[in-house]
Amino acid sequence: MDTLVFNTLKAVAEEQDEEKRSVLMADSNRALSAHFMRHPTDLEEVAFDLFDNAWSDMMTTDILPRVIEVKRVDFQAVDYVDEDLRGMRAYWQGKGGRILSDILRYERNLMPREEMATAIDLHRDEITTDFWGAYGKLQGQAREKMDQLPTYRLVELVQAGITAGTTFGTFAAATLSAAQIDPIIEAVANRSKGQVSIIGTRQATRALAGIGLQFGQNIAEQIFRTGQIGVYKGYPVIEVENFEDFSGNLVLPTNELLIVGQNAGRLTYYGDQPKVQQLPRPAFYVRWETARDAGMLLYGIGRGRIGRIILT
Repeated sequence: MDTLVFNTLKAVAEEQDEEKRSVLMADSNRALSAHFMRHPTDLEEVAFDLFDNAWSDMMTTDILPRVIEVKRVDFQAVDYVDEDLRGMRAYWQGKGGRILSDILRYERNLMPREEMATAIDLHRDEITTDFWGAYGKLQGQAREKMDQLPTYRLVELVQAGITAGTTFGTFAAATLSAAQIDPIIEAVANRSKGQVSIIGTRQATRALAGIGLQFGQNIAEQIFRTGQIGVYKGYPVIEVENFEDFSGNLVLPTNELLIVGQNAGRLTYYGDQPKVQQLPRPAFYVRWETARDAGMLLYGIGRGRIGRIILT
């Protein structure tokens, strides 16, 4: 990349004063727009840095490490979950008696390998006329959508896996009582060594306010959008922010509470670097794509470590 262009981008990124930063962006906007239209390979390098930063931001704000296990392995690695470990008996016996041995028994699940991906098409005119505006929109969308993707996958897997049984319940929100939901929460807690999180959007979690939810200091200060808002009878309650799809529909259910044990699943990231590419599209559009290999497995659904409550 041209040294002058690199230094300009670096200066904007490192400027802490918002007013000075705005001036730098305004002064460099036209020159950067013209440069990147003449040198598309430099634009791809910018795309890589932008998406790399977005993935890094997602790792620092992701709530899933507080809900299920999150693991990173080498890009070429194969990840397994070893569960249901049994064997190696320990017992009392008379002194001098014959000691009996045993073998270890366990179940092994292969972690899936998929891609977390996103792409956006930008018209060349947007970059030509307003580089920093196009960059800012892309940066904001990338951070928002990547941040929401793991939570959406968790909800999607729970909805597909739990439709009936002792860890599933449907109750009227207006008359919700502790006697209705406590058996589900306790059933999951018993199978999860007591390490349970209650997850839902704001509309869903506020249904707990009248039956025992104790709000934490953060909710009083109103300094968060996604995270733990309090506890319900000793179990953390985590609120997740909803978002809209392209058509304006809410993606996450507003009437469901998920009861998730810490040992109920795993999210595995393969490798440390995202894949990024820039593709020319018809009618002077440019597509920016990024993907990262990952897999999520909720192996605890069949073992009673996840619950689902629907509020009507």
